Amino acid sequence: MGKKEFKMSRVNKKFNNVQEWLGVPYGQASRFQKAKIVPFEDNHDYRQSGPASLQLTDPAFLNSDQGESEDCLNLNIWTPDNLTEKLPVVVYIHGGGWTYGANSQDTSDLSGLVASGRVIGVSINYRLGPLGWLELSQYGGKFKDTSNLGLQDIVLALKWIHQYIGAFGGDASQVTLTGHSAGSFSLLTLLAVPEADGLYTRLAAFSGYAARYIPAWWAEELAAKVLKTLDLTSPEQLLTVDATSLMNAVNQVLPTDVLKRGNLDTLSIGIVDDEFLPNGILKGHPADMIKSGEHKDVDLILTSTTAEASWYAANIPDNVDPKNIDAVIDEMVYDCHIPRKQAEAIALHCGAGQASPLTVRTRFFTDYNFTLPAIREAHDHAQAGGRVYQLSVGPAEGSPAYHGTDMYGIVGQAAPDASQEQLDRDHFISQALLNFATDHHEKLWSPVKPDQLIIKDIGQRPYNGVEHAKTVLQLFKGIPRP
Repeated sequence: MGKKEFKMSRVNKKFNNVQEWLGVPYGQASRFQKAKIVPFEDNHDYRQSGPASLQLTDPAFLNSDQGESEDCLNLNIWTPDNLTEKLPVVVYIHGGGWTYGANSQDTSDLSGLVASGRVIGVSINYRLGPLGWLELSQYGGKFKDTSNLGLQDIVLALKWIHQYIGAFGGDASQVTLTGHSAGSFSLLTLLAVPEADGLYTRLAAFSGYAARYIPAWWAEELAAKVLKTLDLTSPEQLLTVDATSLMNAVNQVLPTDVLKRGNLDTLSIGIVDDEFLPNGILKGHPADMIKSGEHKDVDLILTSTTAEASWYAANIPDNVDPKNIDAVIDEMVYDCHIPRKQAEAIALHCGAGQASPLTVRTRFFTDYNFTLPAIREAHDHAQAGGRVYQLSVGPAEGSPAYHGTDMYGIVGQAAPDASQEQLDRDHFISQALLNFATDHHEKLWSPVKPDQLIIKDIGQRPYNGVEHAKTVLQLFKGIPRP
């Protein structure tokens, strides 16, 4: 069964066997309101990417044909030519710390995966920054549904896909969600969102986990601080305040040291643990949902890179340099609630006494915010009877294993000026995702077992993934990472 022939699409510029529909509206919402679905109109022109969410980013970085807008709820669809049957669907949710990014970026372009002829690809935009993630439900009234609006946007996009993707040759019963960083944190959170049940079958999470949620107390405090910063006396004034001023106010309130936004309290903006808030959309902590086995029928891929947090040291060292090792250990104790003797052992493992305090700190946050939740959640899903594959991504020539090193591979694209070693590593990632999405498990590595760590190592190896995981579990024994 093939797809319908819609006139208002175009041939992909990189792969001439791929047709694309860009900037397709899936929802519409007023500021701080729950979005409503927009029906598909087959006679519209879909040859330009839609607007990205408003954000404090150079628009050129986003590759959006229509710039940025509060009216940003659109998606892109890629289909291979000559379909003879309905194909599984891969949906990409972009990252960017819930504050930047778009479905129009090269690292959101699924045409590379679709060119294989094995899947349909979809990439979505959702509201970012305060427009998508400022918690206002505590004020009630017209703000009663203003909780995790960005996540609600993602759910709405999945409902749209479920309703309309068949017209493009997609099988709505075979939907794999994938994404990077904030996109992966978001897709795993859907395990605790009842409204999303039945809208996906598999989850492939790259460098994002069921962790690091904004506590309700900080979410409410952040809103109050933003109001005060803007000199507003009523939350209703947020409905008309200049959007750029609103985004700048949030940045002024958040810790300037970005790594401090990833400690135990997660003093940041993003997904709120809203289980006990009015009209919250989470029914529990997503990590607990994994552990319970409620979604054991959902297959998972969980990945991390070997030097995730080193991106910050390489790109913004002055922002995150602790200057001395005592500051690193104090941060573990006071901000992450790790007993001091245990913190000292972790610091030693991360190179204290040999490496710089900055290196020790970034190695700690790589293990604390990435390696640890990946290991624990893979184990819990396997223990509950689920199937889960764990992958450790090392560096390749010209591509250090920083956060984001694998983004081109996820979507099946070639990174600019990539070495052959990086192309080979990234090809492994894209082929693994295709095999996962098309249910070819025999072509993947062994899944994690309830009583055995199994981690596939790719790229150059600073360590053996399984041995490193065992060490991390021992060092962080008893330490929560909610």
